[in-house]
Amino acid sequence: MAAAAGVSRATVSYVLNGVDARVSEGTRERVLEAARTLGYTPNAMASALRAGRTSVVIFALPNWPLGPVVAELLSGSVGELDRLGYTPLVHFVHASGPDGLQRACDRVRPVGLIAPTSALPPLELLRANGTRGIVTLGPPPEEGVPSFTLEQDRVGTVAIEHLAERGHTHVLALTPLGSQLQPLGELRLVGARAAAARLGVTLTEVPANGLARGLARKPTAVYAFNDEIALGARDSLPPGVALIGTDDSPASRLAHPRLTTIQLGTSEGHREMARTLHALIEGRDVDATPVLLTPRVIQGETT
Repeated sequence: MAAAAGVSRATVSYVLNGVDARVSEGTRERVLEAARTLGYTPNAMASALRAGRTSVVIFALPNWPLGPVVAELLSGSVGELDRLGYTPLVHFVHASGPDGLQRACDRVRPVGLIAPTSALPPLELLRANGTRGIVTLGPPPEEGVPSFTLEQDRVGTVAIEHLAERGHTHVLALTPLGSQLQPLGELRLVGARAAAARLGVTLTEVPANGLARGLARKPTAVYAFNDEIALGARDSLPPGVALIGTDDSPASRLAHPRLTTIQLGTSEGHREMARTLHALIEGRDVDATPVLLTPRVIQGETT
């Protein structure tokens, strides 16, 4: 490659390893062009040894259902990490047991970690392993650790507030089935119940497969745990009954009429999480004020 670019081997090394040396922009471009022409791919392990750290970032997913929300979260944050030059690895917390994340960090020694607070290994062990950046999904474990939190109870609150603003005083809440979703469903119901009590709304709760029983109570609106449940119930609702789902899923956007739903996060917010981690790894100061991801209504044609 040095011969192809017409430079010394040392100059090639400086350019490919990002060493701050006095290499002109023209020379740098010749080296990079020669690398592209020759199909050069850097050896990741050798680069890590030279840099004193890996490029691996672990994204540890909480015990969330693998639906549209998680897909968009991963697409935004993992895509941004890749663009920034990292090698993202997705770790499923629920599949590896209580110490699984610690074992994964011991094996690959990530330079960065995004993880739910509840699954976070001891910070001193992570830092001893060379983890320079830590961002939590949930309340920060200590001052100075950036965190991004979606308040699940706010999802139910936002749904009931939206329906109450439109004059609905009797709302049917369709809750999820299955042990994986029930904890999230209960958190959202906490917010829905509080908002209903505050706004004078009668709230009836039934599981998704109990729609007929719930409709016997004559609700004027239905709040569903997610868009899948909402769209499954839509064709069984009497005329004039309003409907709001949760997730802002692709299916909700394509439905006719367009489903009113609740958006839990944005792709820009997901990318910001990755950029915050990158700044920590680079040793830059970041604003560690906890970020609360506020759910918001996406107005469709069903409310």
